[in-house]
Amino acid sequence: MNSQQILSGFINPVHNSQQWYRVILDAMSRPGKVCIPVSTEAFPQAPESCNKTTAAIALTLFDNDTAIWLQSEEKSLPCWLKFHCGCALTDKAEAATFALIIDGNNLPDLTLFAIGTSEFPDRSTTLVIQVESLAEGDTVELSGAGIATTTTLRISGLHESFWKTQAENTALFPQGFDTILAAPDGVACIPRTTTIRRQKPCM
Repeated sequence: MNSQQILSGFINPVHNSQQWYRVILDAMSRPGKVCIPVSTEAFPQAPESCNKTTAAIALTLFDNDTAIWLQSEEKSLPCWLKFHCGCALTDKAEAATFALIIDGNNLPDLTLFAIGTSEFPDRSTTLVIQVESLAEGDTVELSGAGIATTTTLRISGLHESFWKTQAENTALFPQGFDTILAAPDGVACIPRTTTIRRQKPCM
């Protein structure tokens, strides 16, 4: 694939990436809060397998200093990421700075990703998981750092195995991975400090 076939990135790279960084930072500092994308018009078209929220997160956070583990069968997505972000792709989960998981219903083994060390807990993988919706679906109750008491979050398109792994992940603190959920209707984050209690699905 040559550069003429690669979809464009942000229309205004500096301005758009700053806007999206603030959205992601707000979501990470307030676990469970659904932060609405500032604009889905920051670029004309996302790669075929990505919604625009997922693509914007990649354009904002990935760069030539990050190694990306990618779950995708779309051949154009790796080219798009390399062209716009300059990031390196790795097939070694433990070496990834970010894991871009395109199908939240089909999760890889999340325990393979880096959780950092006791001396350097920041040397862990951040998971970016694309889900169907953050406005409907199963309801979970969150508590922990950044949450005054408890808060609830609804998620559609995230495999139930995530919750067991997240419970194990929280117990590893200060080590562990952090998670960014990307849906067409918003962004929500579940840091390693977050404890989750699942509720019955809303009918």
